[in-house]
Amino acid sequence: MNAKGKKTSVFLLFFICIIYIGLPLSILAGLIDFDYKFYALTIGSVVVYGVFRLLGFSNADMGITFMNTKKSIIHVMPLTIVLVIAGVTIWLLGYSRITPNEKWSFFIFYIFISSPVQEFLYRGSLEAALNKFKLPYWGRMVLSTALYSFVHIIYRDWLTLVLTFAIGLIWYFCYQKTKNLIGVSISHAVLGVVTIVAGIIN
Repeated sequence: MNAKGKKTSVFLLFFICIIYIGLPLSILAGLIDFDYKFYALTIGSVVVYGVFRLLGFSNADMGITFMNTKKSIIHVMPLTIVLVIAGVTIWLLGYSRITPNEKWSFFIFYIFISSPVQEFLYRGSLEAALNKFKLPYWGRMVLSTALYSFVHIIYRDWLTLVLTFAIGLIWYFCYQKTKNLIGVSISHAVLGVVTIVAGIIN
């Protein structure tokens, strides 16, 4: 790796730490108001997109593509259906942990903005960045999933961390099959709404 490549790698590592570790910690510490968490992550994703494009990453590198769209949806659909049924069953059996109080406007934002943004950050752009460091498949999978789970530390709930890590591994695997964010974004939106309404996780 030449000097320019090393500088780019150092900058990329520093940038990842700021966005993927610094941002959640800022929310946790109250430096960023908890009520604005989704807006902060959305702004963060815009910054990530701009910086990554300047660094030479293409949209396709970050999973922003229509190639393999049908395959990406079909690939994640069976698992999504199974988990939706499980979530609804838990809710019907009265095992809710949290009483949801979100308004309908939150769910619109969650479905059309927050879910795609989270998938872009933790499956698309982060995977593209980690590829630059020549990490093995399992290393990229564990690190990107751990960072996805870590952002949920703001809820101060251990079960949320465990469940997001588990589903993060599955979404990572599904994304790797097509390198298309559409399927996992739809799955994220559907499962997120179900688990929130069912009071399973925050």
